[in-house]
Amino acid sequence: MSGWYLQKVSIEGFRGINNEGAPLVLKLKPDCVNSISAPNGVGKTSIFDAVVYAITGRIPKLDDLPATEKGSSYYLNRFHAGGVGTIVLSLVPANGGAEVDVTVRRDAAGTRTVVASAGADGNAILADLNREFVLLDGKTFQDFIDLAPQRRGRSFAGLLGLKRYSSLRQGLASLANTKAFNNHFAIGGKEAKQNSAHVRLERARTNVKEAFTALVAEEYDPAEAEATMLAKAHSALSGIELLKPLCEGRTFEEIDPSKCIDAAKVAEGGEARAELAKILRDEARWSEALKAAPSEEDAKRLVELADARDTTLKLTQGDLFRQLYGVSEIILADDSWGDKCVCPTCDRSDAGSVLDHVRHKNAAFEAVESASANLAQEWTEKGWNQLDELERLGRQAEEQAQLAEARDVGLKGALDGARARAVTEWLKTLADRAVSKVKDLTENKVALEKSLPDKLTAVVEKAEAARRLQSNLSDLRAALSEQSAIAAELARIARVKKFLDAANSCFAGAESAASARRLAAIEPVTRKIFAAIMYTDVVPALKKRAGSEDLSISLAQFWTLPGISAQAVLSESYRNAFAISVYLAAASLYGGGARFLILDDVTSSFDSGHQFHLMNVIKGQFARPGVVDGPQVILLSHDTVLEKLFNTNVKDGGWWHQCIQGTARTSVLPQSGAIHRIRDATRALLDTGNTDDAAPRIRQYLEFKLEEVISRVGIPVPIAIAFNDDKHMAKNLIDAVKAAVDLHHAAGRLVLEPAQLAGLGTSVATIVSNYLAHWSTGQTHAFTAPSLKGVMQAIESFAGCFQFEDPAGSGHYRYYRSLSQKS
Repeated sequence: MSGWYLQKVSIEGFRGINNEGAPLVLKLKPDCVNSISAPNGVGKTSIFDAVVYAITGRIPKLDDLPATEKGSSYYLNRFHAGGVGTIVLSLVPANGGAEVDVTVRRDAAGTRTVVASAGADGNAILADLNREFVLLDGKTFQDFIDLAPQRRGRSFAGLLGLKRYSSLRQGLASLANTKAFNNHFAIGGKEAKQNSAHVRLERARTNVKEAFTALVAEEYDPAEAEATMLAKAHSALSGIELLKPLCEGRTFEEIDPSKCIDAAKVAEGGEARAELAKILRDEARWSEALKAAPSEEDAKRLVELADARDTTLKLTQGDLFRQLYGVSEIILADDSWGDKCVCPTCDRSDAGSVLDHVRHKNAAFEAVESASANLAQEWTEKGWNQLDELERLGRQAEEQAQLAEARDVGLKGALDGARARAVTEWLKTLADRAVSKVKDLTENKVALEKSLPDKLTAVVEKAEAARRLQSNLSDLRAALSEQSAIAAELARIARVKKFLDAANSCFAGAESAASARRLAAIEPVTRKIFAAIMYTDVVPALKKRAGSEDLSISLAQFWTLPGISAQAVLSESYRNAFAISVYLAAASLYGGGARFLILDDVTSSFDSGHQFHLMNVIKGQFARPGVVDGPQVILLSHDTVLEKLFNTNVKDGGWWHQCIQGTARTSVLPQSGAIHRIRDATRALLDTGNTDDAAPRIRQYLEFKLEEVISRVGIPVPIAIAFNDDKHMAKNLIDAVKAAVDLHHAAGRLVLEPAQLAGLGTSVATIVSNYLAHWSTGQTHAFTAPSLKGVMQAIESFAGCFQFEDPAGSGHYRYYRSLSQKS
């Protein structure tokens, strides 16, 4: 058997345990059921918190407090001068071996350090101990019933030893989430680039076709090989005798059209030929720029989409609120946020569902996103972001480059209606100027061509067509390259998405199947434990839908009714019995590195009878030593009725019980041997005149000595005393002792010597008049150090009145067997 038992816990300066310079040390027994009792407020839960922090590195109830509460500042004891919390877990291997001490410290800055003895890896040991059912408090198993099915299923995975698988499943699901995946890889931006490249590509193909036809005088065949097309273009240009020397020995793309035009100029002579060449170039540039302009229908569509986006945008409050509502929805939708009517940003409650309100707000933002996506798609597909040449040609020096300035806004889909109208009006202006310019250039070209020989005019036109073909071929290749690169990237991303979807689906199925198998093993054990606790005709059931994380709880049998909702009909004690049965069943079947469980206040919702049944289940059916291979159980309780049961079990063997007393300001100590430390510490405080800290310790010491006398001498005490106000407890105990002494004295059966009987009266008078009379009324200011020293001596004398020297002259004293028997 592998794993660890908890041999000892030492705590100083953590939570409600100060113990500066003298740590609280609790010794535990691996072969026993261990119980620790303490009144409320003494430090019992602080012990639990300390072990939780040591193993997990956090205390959820503090970390989950609102930020204004500064929960992290309450990890350490506020009265500890050193400002460091120290927790030592002494562990022994279940299969034998040397004890290992794992020391965990936290300083005021929140820095956590872990050190282990004997060269062991402390962090590895703590990670091995970190399982859901190792540290169980009442709230945890109560929440198990109230959790939403998905959250319960995830918690249950931890009980089954499948926590890491569940976490991996959640991680895969997050990675495979389409919206999050697309945002991470900026799919929208890449698709916009792809659309833009496609527009460039189609435009370049059209221009290549026109330039080829003008140069070769035949229709361009897109299916024709590029080499063939280039050969035809080269042949058409080199077939002109004037240009043949400029084409020989060169590929088509190496031919310089400018030199061809210069050759025509030289052959013709004069400036008219140069002017014609310039007109042809300008005409081609203006015409191509004009062809790129979207149509009037496209402009109208752009304005409509921008107006639609403006309409949806009016229903929102900007990007900051979008972030706020987004985070709020994540918090509210999480199962850990129980009340959906409480706002997570201000902790205020509303009559309606805040989650529904936030989702309504987010829906408005999603409408904006959709409208923006449509607008961005229109902007790129119609080429609004590729009008630089038209704007450069048509814009006057003093005019703004409105299209260039709107490019980024358009690509983001953030163009508003007013700007869309301005852009479309500006485009119309540029288009009108381009039409007018092309018309003027055409008229000038016609007039100039008439004045030149036809042959040389054709040469210049062919050279200009060759220039356009070269330029657009370059654009075509660049657009093809860009489109291919983007398509390849999107394909790679799609393969990743496909893999994640498949991995998520496959792993979810495997995790669900493993969980179902273990659930099937746990359910009968759960029913057995539940029956042993509640003794009723109610049968719990656990159901996990195939492929889902959801875990549903129900009742297979509710007396004579089958298939009943557990949450709807079970009382608190039944619900808690259901939950703790699940936890104990899981722990018995799927224990990990921790071979111990610490249960803090898990019985408070049970009545006394069912508390006893639960203890019997733990002792006889679950824990060591009743179950040889069972876990070591450590119970923390403040229930006085249970403490009596614990004390009874100690006498029967297989049970180890301790009581603790103290305060968060001073120290918390186990009663075994601690009373002497309390006595010594109290005297030390009185020696320094510190009555504020000494007074409550005297009460603690007095109550212990009174209970010791009553227990040792066998003095009967009315049960009602246990339910009186704490400040009256000591007085009631003294009265009970005095009544028993008076009764035995009147009957002539009192074993106390006359001097002891007289001393008893003196001690009682001192304790009552000098201490209890003031303490019960809260008049602590009346205490002085000398008077309290007298009270301490009176307490010692009071106990001494019930003791005798045995053997005589030895200096060793023991209690009388009873008030009527010496030994």
